[in-house]
Amino acid sequence: MDTIRKILEKRPLINLISFMVLIFILPFAHTMTLRLFAIFVPVFFWLLDIIINRRLAFKRTALDIPVLFLLLWGLLSTIFSVDVRYSFKEYRSDMLIAFLLLYSSINNIEKNKVERIIDALIIGVIIVCLYGVLEYFGIAGQMKMKGRADSSTPDSQYFSTYIILVLPVILYRLRMAVGSIKYLYLLIASLVLVSLGLSFTKGAWIVGFIELVIWGLFIDRKILMFLIVVIIIGAAGLTMTSGHRLSEKGLIEQYRDSDSVRIRLWKFGIIHLKDSPVFGIGYGRKNFATVYPEFFKKDIQHFHTHNTFINIGLELGIPGLIALLWLFWVILKSLWKDWKDKMNEKRILSFAIFVSVVGFLVRIQLDHLLVDEMALMLWLLVGMGFAISKRKEAVNI
Repeated sequence: MDTIRKILEKRPLINLISFMVLIFILPFAHTMTLRLFAIFVPVFFWLLDIIINRRLAFKRTALDIPVLFLLLWGLLSTIFSVDVRYSFKEYRSDMLIAFLLLYSSINNIEKNKVERIIDALIIGVIIVCLYGVLEYFGIAGQMKMKGRADSSTPDSQYFSTYIILVLPVILYRLRMAVGSIKYLYLLIASLVLVSLGLSFTKGAWIVGFIELVIWGLFIDRKILMFLIVVIIIGAAGLTMTSGHRLSEKGLIEQYRDSDSVRIRLWKFGIIHLKDSPVFGIGYGRKNFATVYPEFFKKDIQHFHTHNTFINIGLELGIPGLIALLWLFWVILKSLWKDWKDKMNEKRILSFAIFVSVVGFLVRIQLDHLLVDEMALMLWLLVGMGFAISKRKEAVNI
């Protein structure tokens, strides 16, 4: 017992290392085993501490009820799914593990250690974005889709989504930096925006623009001037790379086809919300292709509606969609209150995470990305936001 207690004394350090490793490796594909290890280690020691000290230490938040409802409804939807085995697999990985990470972050990340976790994030961002730029110019790696950088992530959609999630955190570091270190973070921000441009993901471009405008209006007006410079340089640079890539007929047709297909999928999904309005067709993106095979063809495999909220409405029914909207409303409301709290010394970081969530919500209107690595990155950032909040309440039993 004494040995276990000595190990538990090292729990803060173990937690810090675990979260630093996790936030660093999330954008790297094929790291599932290490990712799960980094998630479950803090949870294991959290539970061990509860058992040994016979004390349930749980920080209550405004997220508790909507998360609980979403988990219960997701389980019911899985039971009534068109493919129970597949739905349970997706439910376990995308909901149970994701929300476990959220609450582990809230309860195990210490406020004074958050900056160390962000350090690991910054190092990861630099490596991933540098690799993406080198990949685009044929110096390293190989792009999975011609002319669209994806770096170490599964594809350009994930790469661009990762960037828009971390961009506000980089802007936070730029805002807080002093002296010559500001130029370092300005360089990192520029690298990130160049990488975003080279992903050639129109939806993420829109989100990046929105995030910079929000940051410029509320935090630093200089960012608006920086945005204008980036747009001018970016537009000039992109037209000069890969044989005037933006003017290529194939790319224009690709974007036009992508837009028209998305609109058809959205209309189809909204109309068919009435098919299974209570429990839906079962959790998991591929259930859409099972129930509505007309959009899933050999050459073009559209296995979801390219809109997270429409897809969740189809998968979990209207109650599940309402629960998800409720959850995001609570997240945004809480982070906004933390930003407005003058006593919160981390209020600018709270605002940065608020902007990340806003950007992610805009991004998932154009694709279903509340899954896999990007969902974990989102919940880890949200968990950090609630970990630094002064308004959480610890419950000891």
